[in-house]
Amino acid sequence: MRLRSICAAMLAAACVALPLSAGAEGIEFALNGIRFNNALLGGLPVPSGADVEFRVPVAADALLFTVRLAGGYEDRLILRDDTGAPIAKPKSFDASDKTNWFHWPNAQADLGILYRPLGSEKPRVELFAMARGRWEANSPDLSTSVFPDARGLLDLSLMGGAGVDAVETNPRRSKSGYGGEISFEYGPSALALSGGTDFYRLSANLEGYLPLFSAGSSDLGAVSAYAAGYLAGDWAGGSAIPLYVLTSFGGRQLRDGLGDSIRGYQGWGYEATAKAEASVDLRLAGPALFGVAGLRPMAYLFGDAGYFGGLDRCAAISDKDGLLLSAGAGVALDIFDFVYLGARAGYKFPVDDPLYSTYTPGGDKFFWNVTFLLHF
Repeated sequence: MRLRSICAAMLAAACVALPLSAGAEGIEFALNGIRFNNALLGGLPVPSGADVEFRVPVAADALLFTVRLAGGYEDRLILRDDTGAPIAKPKSFDASDKTNWFHWPNAQADLGILYRPLGSEKPRVELFAMARGRWEANSPDLSTSVFPDARGLLDLSLMGGAGVDAVETNPRRSKSGYGGEISFEYGPSALALSGGTDFYRLSANLEGYLPLFSAGSSDLGAVSAYAAGYLAGDWAGGSAIPLYVLTSFGGRQLRDGLGDSIRGYQGWGYEATAKAEASVDLRLAGPALFGVAGLRPMAYLFGDAGYFGGLDRCAAISDKDGLLLSAGAGVALDIFDFVYLGARAGYKFPVDDPLYSTYTPGGDKFFWNVTFLLHF
């Protein structure tokens, strides 16, 4: 009965959105990102999903109804054994072995309202409230003795918060300005249809861009440099925090957890209740290729720092806090500010990482990988 009632409510909200979408002017659409599967072609990221959003004006340009749909057929790691002890990533992907590295069908739907007290022009302030439905099909071979959602989940949560966007990109592809968000999410056990989750979390992020120089007589032929910075923090609690909360930074747009945010470290690991990260880039945007404004080479230097505290349900590790650092450089081809195809390399500095020897048995600190996106 509870499942039917909740599904009916979400269906009714979607039905309300349809006539608004059909008749309203100024509907906003955003492609927030592409999802990737790293196991289909032996480590090469393959696009396998998307994250899209529609914003429908309800009252002029101040109040909007928002619908966000995201999902994909990705690959996922759960790097714990049946006792909750951390383990290393399997050396290769085996489709017949669905324990710790497996294909991961998942979907998310967010419905809510958005209020812009200062209008839609930048700097744009947004107040939001929304309901989030999330479905995951994890591995049926995993034990649920430590994480009840290890085999999958279907749950609902409620979120509210505020954000600001004052980021601008000029015709020379140099960025300036700032943006950020703070949010609170609550997913009680009463809204956990499967997976047994019960959690809350507070998340915040801040980004900023500072132009350094630009040379060239025309926008198409210009070379520009700018500094970019990103800060994020996330703190979660509850009796059964789901794995996706432990391995991500929250908010309207989920960001990968520490293993990906601190470039070079183990993705999908570091299942922590508290985490923070800081990233700094120095980016150089080159002249347009073939006279196409949205096609430019890029080069950048980067540095990342991250902290985690409170490794969740991890009795095997006594020291549950850590500090991670990395630095390096990369090159990319900017394709219409949407795909950044390239490669990066760097060096890791595991200052205080109780999981490093487990995740990196050989102790290698140098890393490199193919990239499809900028870090932020």
